[in-house]
Amino acid sequence: MKNLKLYYIITLIFVLASISCQEPGCTDPNALNFNNEANKDDNSCLYNNNFNINFKLTNEGNTVNKFDTIFGKNYKFQLLNLKFYMCDINLNSEFNNVYLKDIHLFKIDDENTHTISFEVEEGNYTSLKFGLGVNSEQNNTTPAQYDLDHPLGLSHNTFWAMEPSSYIFLMLEGKVDTLEQNNFFNLSYHLAHNNLLKQVELNYQFDLEGQTSYQASIEIDISSFFNNVDFSEDLPHQRNTSPLAELIMNNFVSSFEIQ
Repeated sequence: MKNLKLYYIITLIFVLASISCQEPGCTDPNALNFNNEANKDDNSCLYNNNFNINFKLTNEGNTVNKFDTIFGKNYKFQLLNLKFYMCDINLNSEFNNVYLKDIHLFKIDDENTHTISFEVEEGNYTSLKFGLGVNSEQNNTTPAQYDLDHPLGLSHNTFWAMEPSSYIFLMLEGKVDTLEQNNFFNLSYHLAHNNLLKQVELNYQFDLEGQTSYQASIEIDISSFFNNVDFSEDLPHQRNTSPLAELIMNNFVSSFEIQ
């Protein structure tokens, strides 16, 4: 009988000791908040998730590719080239902002630039913010300061060395027919300089949970670029912005929609 009581006492001491030695926390080494001292998982593990942004050029909901013709009000436009910069890309939640990338260059000729991918901590996000163009600090540099293939590097042909120098925030090139008689003439808008930097905020609420991959699509309506644009008006290349340059950049901002 004494031996049985002793057995129960020892067992109880062992159980109590085991309970008292348990350290709750995240026990998954792959998690962001892995606790090396934890020996009891409390479901608190946090993970990075893949967040992908896919760009799609559209016109009235239809996909637009290079050489396609856009039929607008009193004009036809054939798209030959499109490049634009996005800077200081942020993903925002109710409690904090997540800085994703300092600079991205979209090039219609380079499919590798049509998707950008990030690792993002799980959570509830409410919007995507970025600048359309190059911020003033970046615009104070030159391509020689970067590797050749860097978004601000020399290989992209997006830098004006004229005085004042600047990266080209938006490069839109094509042919336009304003008489709708297949009488096309060349049209190019190269917009640059710090005063044309625009801020974009796309409201977009979604949850990242567990170890998942999330796809977001940004649609850019090319026809929106030409809202209220007078095709006969020349675009001056100067530091002081022109009304036409402001109009096109503001149209560019309104062309973005996230799905």
